Amino acid sequence: MKRPHGHIAALGRMAWAVLAALAFAAPVGAGERVTWTNHAALHAEYDDNVYKTTDDVEGDLLARVFFDSKLDLHPNRANLVTLDYTLGAKKFADLIDQDTLINQVMMQYENTTISNTYIGGDATLKLRNIRDGEEDYNKVILNSFAGHYFARGVSGQVNASYTRFDFRNYDYYDYWTQAYGIELNKSISHALGFGVHYLIEDKNYPFFAFENVVSDRDSVFLDETDELRQDTLHEVGFKFSSFYFVLVNFAYDFQVNDSNSYGDSYYHHRLRLMVSKSLTPTTNLHLFAVANFRDSDEQVLIPHSYSVEEDDENYNQLVAKLNRKVGERIWLEARYARFWSQYSVSQFNFSKNVYSLGASFNF
Repeated sequence: MKRPHGHIAALGRMAWAVLAALAFAAPVGAGERVTWTNHAALHAEYDDNVYKTTDDVEGDLLARVFFDSKLDLHPNRANLVTLDYTLGAKKFADLIDQDTLINQVMMQYENTTISNTYIGGDATLKLRNIRDGEEDYNKVILNSFAGHYFARGVSGQVNASYTRFDFRNYDYYDYWTQAYGIELNKSISHALGFGVHYLIEDKNYPFFAFENVVSDRDSVFLDETDELRQDTLHEVGFKFSSFYFVLVNFAYDFQVNDSNSYGDSYYHHRLRLMVSKSLTPTTNLHLFAVANFRDSDEQVLIPHSYSVEEDDENYNQLVAKLNRKVGERIWLEARYARFWSQYSVSQFNFSKNVYSLGASFNF
């Protein structure tokens, strides 16, 4: 059902007002320092499966535009205020109903008054609009954090966050979460380090949970309960980084999701690998991969990870990029990406390949 979004629009106007006030109204006084950086990119792409479908696959040419403007304000040595605006757009040649515009505003504050300790918080507002209006959404993330640097290269951080996802047309994908996490990191040398983390997340949905009213394990007949769906997710993981000849970052996450709605309790394994290598002083090669494996004791009718969010981590991904610097501030890029899913319901499975050529500019 349609829902009003006046509060989201008001939040967006407030975010822009704060950006303008902090960036332009306050004069720079003694001891203050302002750093303003901008990054823009333009790419020509071919997507061979725009709608992420199994049958009736449609491909198209598109132009992708990216712009990011970041302002760092240091009122003094112990305080940092960051304002970041990002614009992303996709314009298709034929399938114009998928033309997309993304606006994102981020504001962050960090304080390092206490020796070897930092505290702060950030707020992010993301708005996505697609020409056909079917998958528009608003996303708000509020986060607070505190960290400390211990002896022998050990650091730790705790954080708490609140997220609200508001799908424009229907309640089905809406949710709000509160999450709490802790992480520990160890730097063995300037080129070697690892870390571990734990996260607990409470996720709430504005629709009722389902139960299976059939006792036969091989049969499923769902009936709506009188309880709203609620999930509790526990995540543990580790990461490893090394920079000996080649930069390597590897991370593994294990998630256990407990839901009061049938078919939505699961175990999930996610592996991420990034490899970067400088081939010459002006040419770099980057590889990025994400692999997901999910198990459930319940027979699933609707894919757990089915999402309308951009760049969903639950999709398997393989990305290769070749960058070449052609000037002080200009980079050329050739990129290949493959995305695919392995849902328990075959009609939701898809694979897609994206080929891209473009340039980026720093100013």
